[in-house]
Parts: sequence; C-alpha cells; structure tokens
Amino acid sequence: MTLRLPPLVLVFLLVAATALLIALGIWQLQRNNWKNSLLDERDQRTSAAPLSFAAAQTVDLELLDYRRIADNALWDHDRSFILANRARFGTKGEEIVTPLLLAPDGPAVLVNRGWYPEGKREVARERLSTRPAVIEGLISIDTRPGKQVDSGAWTALDPEAMSAELPYTVLSWVVVEGQLVSAKSPPDSGVLPVQRYVAFRNTTPHIEYAMTWFGLAISLIAIAVLRFKPLLNKHHKEQ
Repeated sequence: MTLRLPPLVLVFLLVAATALLIALGIWQLQRNNWKNSLLDERDQRTSAAPLSFAAAQTVDLELLDYRRIADNALWDHDRSFILANRARFGTKGEEIVTPLLLAPDGPAVLVNRGWYPEGKREVARERLSTRPAVIEGLISIDTRPGKQVDSGAWTALDPEAMSAELPYTVLSWVVVEGQLVSAKSPPDSGVLPVQRYVAFRNTTPHIEYAMTWFGLAISLIAIAVLRFKPLLNKHHKEQ
C-alpha cells in the first residue's frame, strides 16, 4: 500500500521546508556578520597599547579579552604547572604554566609560558629561569575546566582548580606569553619554549554554510515545480 499525501498537504510541507532552509541560510549570514564585528573589535583591542598588571585589574573582565600586557614579572617558578598532550607543529608536547605574583603574597596571574616537545621539559624550565623578569603577552578570559592526571600534569589551564594548589589567590583571567605571529608562522628553530599567540580569526565558514542552505532551498523549489507541473498542465487542459 502506497501512502500518497493530498496535494495541499504536500504543498504545505514543501513551503514549510523551503522557508526553514532559507531561514537557516539567513541565520548563517547573520552569524558571519556578528563574527566579523567581533573580529574587528578584538583586532582593535590587540592593536591597542599594552596594559600593565595594575591597569589590567581596573578594566572590566569582558574588555580585557585579547588585550596585550607588558610589565615586570615576579615568577614563582617552583610552583609551575604542566599542561600535557599539547600537539603543536605536528609534534606532541607540553606547555608550562607559571604563576606570576602581582605582590609578594599574591594575588597571582597564571601565565602560559609556551610549548616544547616531549622530553624537553627541563630544557624549557632552565631557559625560562634565566630569562629577564619581564613579560609580554596576551590576556585571555577563555579558560576551560581542567584536572590533574596521575602523572601530575594538567589537562587544561584552569585558574579555579589550580588555585587549590597555591598558597595565594589567583585571578580568573590568564596570559599567553609571547608576541603576535601569523597562524602559519613556523617556530624559531631551537628556541624553547615556543612563545607566541595569534590574533582572533573567524574559522567557521558561515558563508559556505549559508550557500548550502540556500542551494537546498532552490533544489526543493525545483523539485516542487517538477512535481506539480503535470498537475497544473492537466488542470489547464480540463478548463
């Protein structure tokens, strides 16, 4: 037994489906416009003059994201954390996170001091301990939940969780140490840890998604025309 929908019901379903596909395409275009506005806003923040830590603590948290920072540093090297399973440049490695004290007794900001290949942890630690007590980097408020694994390393840079391991308070935002580079720039050969950050970029192909939804809507309209054209021709002949 073949189920055949009444023509009016079929027309309603085709119109509803076409409207939904067009709405999804428009939504993707709106998302693209929003992402581009966010891109411009964050580029402006990154290109602004670097903040000091004192100035950064007076800025609203949302406005701190993607601001650069440059200041003197009081590192607590002995309480550094390790972020495990960090693949960079096609190589498995780690990242080292060190508390930077804003006063001798805290508070502190957690700083991602860079990436190094597996097996080079002590080389990275040694080089960091001999570098000048200054910092340049990018502020980030985008932190993710992390936990400590059996090896003692951590799965993510999580100020709230890591603060339980420290004798002073920790601010909710973090810093990625380094300078702005192109996303495709290769690392400096032999310089460990690799310290860098890239500007915010819209990596979601919203325009392509929109074209896909619009293309499906056009295809559905074409199918509807082919489906109902014989019926319309028949109706005209009967008249």
